[in-house]
Amino acid sequence: MAARSRRAWFGVLLGLVLGFTLASRLILPKAAELAKANPGGGGCAGLRAAAAAAAAAASNAGGAPWQQSSDDASSSSNARSSSFLFVGVMTAQKYLNSRAVAAHRTWARSIPGRVEFFSSEGSDAAATGVPVVALSGVDDSYPPQKKSFMMLKYMHDHYLERFEWFMRADDDVYVKGERLESFLRGLNSSAPVFLGQTGMGARDELGKLALEPGQNFCMGGPGVVMSREVLRRVAPHLRRCLRQMHTAHEDVEVGRCVRRFAGVQCVWSYEMQQLFHENYEPNKRGFIRELRDSKIHRAITLHPNKSPPHQYRLHSYLLSQKVAALRQRSVRLHRELLLAARPGTSGATREDRRLGAPPSFTRFRPGRRSDVTEWDFLSARHIFTAWDGQPPRRGTDAAQRRALDDVVMQVMEMINANAKTRGRVIDFKEIQYGYRRVDPLHGAEYVLDLLLLYKKHKGKSVTVPVRRHAYLQQSFSRAHFCEERPTDAAELAVRADRSSPSFLSLDSLKMLAPFLPGRGDGPSPPPPLPADEKVNVLVPLAGRYETFARFMANVERVCLIPRQNVKLVVLLFGDDNATERVRQAETNFWVLCRQVELLRRYHIKYPRAELEIKALGGSFSRALALEVGAARFPNASLLFFCDVDLLFTADFLQRCRANAVAGRFAYFPVVFSQYDPLVAYGGRAPDDLYTLTSEAGLWRNFGFGVVCARKGDLLGAGGLDTSIRGWGLEDVDLYDKFVRSGAAAPFRSVDPGIVHVHHAVTCDSRLEPKQYKMCLGSRAASRGSAHRLAKLWLDRNQGASVHANVSLRTA
Repeated sequence: MAARSRRAWFGVLLGLVLGFTLASRLILPKAAELAKANPGGGGCAGLRAAAAAAAAAASNAGGAPWQQSSDDASSSSNARSSSFLFVGVMTAQKYLNSRAVAAHRTWARSIPGRVEFFSSEGSDAAATGVPVVALSGVDDSYPPQKKSFMMLKYMHDHYLERFEWFMRADDDVYVKGERLESFLRGLNSSAPVFLGQTGMGARDELGKLALEPGQNFCMGGPGVVMSREVLRRVAPHLRRCLRQMHTAHEDVEVGRCVRRFAGVQCVWSYEMQQLFHENYEPNKRGFIRELRDSKIHRAITLHPNKSPPHQYRLHSYLLSQKVAALRQRSVRLHRELLLAARPGTSGATREDRRLGAPPSFTRFRPGRRSDVTEWDFLSARHIFTAWDGQPPRRGTDAAQRRALDDVVMQVMEMINANAKTRGRVIDFKEIQYGYRRVDPLHGAEYVLDLLLLYKKHKGKSVTVPVRRHAYLQQSFSRAHFCEERPTDAAELAVRADRSSPSFLSLDSLKMLAPFLPGRGDGPSPPPPLPADEKVNVLVPLAGRYETFARFMANVERVCLIPRQNVKLVVLLFGDDNATERVRQAETNFWVLCRQVELLRRYHIKYPRAELEIKALGGSFSRALALEVGAARFPNASLLFFCDVDLLFTADFLQRCRANAVAGRFAYFPVVFSQYDPLVAYGGRAPDDLYTLTSEAGLWRNFGFGVVCARKGDLLGAGGLDTSIRGWGLEDVDLYDKFVRSGAAAPFRSVDPGIVHVHHAVTCDSRLEPKQYKMCLGSRAASRGSAHRLAKLWLDRNQGASVHANVSLRTA
C-alpha cells in the first residue's frame, strides 16, 4: 500500500512538472504574440477596438464613389487574393475615356486579383490610368468574335499559372468583387467549371444557333467565369474554333468551343440567372431607376449599365449599403460589450449603453404627456398624420416610398435567409397597414401588417396567402460628421434621387417566427394574430336616443352582420325613478326606456350576439361608468372604451386587438373629429362620414378618451378617477397615469378607421375651471377649419361693407 501511494504521488508531481514545462514553452509565447498583435487586450477592450474599427470603416466607405476603402486596400494587398481572379474586360477605342474609366474607378477596385481592358490594335489610355491591352491584329468591328477569342488566348499565355479563375466581361457590366470572391471560394478551381447566365438564344433564334438538344452557352453580357482547368483545355484550340464559326454571336461560339474541347458547358441552374443578372427591360436603359430591389442585392453582376454616370450612381448606392452593414456591425458590437460588462463596473461606456441597448419600442420612457412621440398611420397609398400644419391624409411621396420599400426588402431578405435549404420562399405582396415614427434618441420604428405569399416548392407545391405583423426598429449608430464640398447640378440630381442607408434590428418577431431561420416551417399552424379575440366595447350613455340609434346601426353593419367577436356593454344613466324601476324588474328591463327597447330589438334580431345593458344611477360620470363596466371582466380581457358619438370600422377593431398587448402597449388612437356641418358643408350632411380632409375635420390630438387596453394594464396604471364628474378630464388623467406608471406604454397613432361625428357641445359654467377651459377649447376647435371660418367671415363682412357703401352713395 505504501509503495502504491508513493507511485501515485510521484505521478502527480511528474504531471505538474510536465504541465508547467509545456505551458512555458508553448502557451506563454503564443500569448505574448497575441498581446503584441492586439495591444488593446481582449475582452471588452478587444470588442471596443473592433467596434471602433467598424465605425472607422463605415466612415471611410462613405467617401467619394471612386475612392477605395481601407478594407478594400488591405484585401487587395493580400497575397492570396491578388492571385485569385483575372478579369478581362472587352472594350473599344471610343469607350476608353468613358465606360472603361467608369468601370476602372468603380467595381474594378474590388476584384481580388487583376483587371485589364482589351481593345483594338493601337489603343492607348495611358492618360486615364486604365490598364489597356491592345490586341495585335484585332479591330473594333462588331460582333467582337476575334477580340473575345484573342483575349482568352492572351489570358492563357500570360496569366494561366498566376490566377485560379478567369472572367470575361463587358465594359457596361457591374461586378461585385467581394460577392464574386465569396462565391468562387466555395468552388474547386482545379475542376473544369464554366459559369454564367445560361442561354439558348432568343425566341426568334431557336434552332438557328447550331445547338443540339441539351446544349447551351453562357451569355456574354452578364459575364462568363471559367476555372484555370477550362482555360488550360480550351486555349490550344482557340484559333481552330475561330476559323469554324457557325453564328455571329461570340458568346455562342465561345460556349461551343468550351463544350467541344473542355468537355463542359454552362451550368444549368436557375440560380445563375439571379447571380449573373441581365436587365430584360425593352429599352435596356440600365440601372437608373429604383435600386432598392432584391434582384440587385442578390446579384453578383449587373448588366447592362452603358451610361458612366449611372455606373457611378450604382456604385455609390452599393457602397452606401456596405456603410449600413458596417454601422449595423458596430451596433452589434456595442450590444456585445454591454452584455460582457459586469454589473456595477466601468466596463461599459455611456456610448455602449446608448448604442448597445437591445431594440425595443419602450427604450424611451416619457415623463410627461407632451414627451410622447405619436405614430403616423400608413396605408398602401396614403399616410395619415396628426402633425400641425399637415393635411390629415396625403399621398406618400417618393422619399417615403423608398424608405418603406427599403424596410420591406430587408425584412423579406431576413425571412428568406434559408429559403433554398428549406424548400420554400416567402414573397411580399402588399402592406395592409402600418405605423411609423422616429424616436429622436434611438431611431426609426415601424409596425407593419404584411400580406405575404408562402410558396413551397420542395415536395408537394403549395401557395398560401398569409398575413403577419412585423415590429421593426432602425437603430441609430454613432453620429458621423463630414464636410460637404461644393457639387455641380448633376451630382445634386443624383443625390436627390438617393436616400440615406438604413438597417433593421428586429424588436419582436414572434409574428414572423415560422418563417425565420431555425424556427418552424410552413404556414400551418400560423402565428396567432388576434383576429378572433373578443373585444369588449364599453359605451357610457345618457339620453341622446337618435345618436344611439346611429351608433347601433354602425355596430350592426360592422359587428353583428359579419359576426365579429364583440361584446357590447351599454352603461346607461337615467333619472332616479327609471333606474329604480329597472332594479325592481330586472327580468323585463329591456322595455323600460327607448334605448333598452332598441337594444332589445337588436338582441331579438341577433340572438347569438352579446349585447348587455347596465343601469347606473346618479348624474352622468364617464369615469364611473367605465370603471363599473371594466370591473365585470377578468384581467386578461381586452376593453375598448368607446363613445356613442363614434363610428368605427372592422379594420379598427383588428388594430385594437393587435395594438393592445398585455404588459407592453395600451392603444390610444387619435380620432378624426368632424367639423360642424353648418360650417364645413353649408348645413348639408357629408356624403361620406369617413372623409378625412382638412376641410372636413381635424385629428383630435387633445382627446384621449378612446382606449384599447387590457383590464390588467388598466389596473396597473391606477384606473380611472371616479371623483371626476361632468365633461372631460378623466381621459387626460388616465393617459397621464399610463405615461407615469410604466404598466403599459401608450401606443398613440392616428387611425382612419374611427371617426367622431360632430355634435353640439354645451359647456356648463359650474364645471371645474380646468374642465370648463378644456370644454371651451374643444367646442371652438370643432367649429370648422381656420380657412373656412376666415372665408365665411370675409364673405359676411365684405357683403356688409358693400351694402354700407351703396347706402352712402344713395343718400
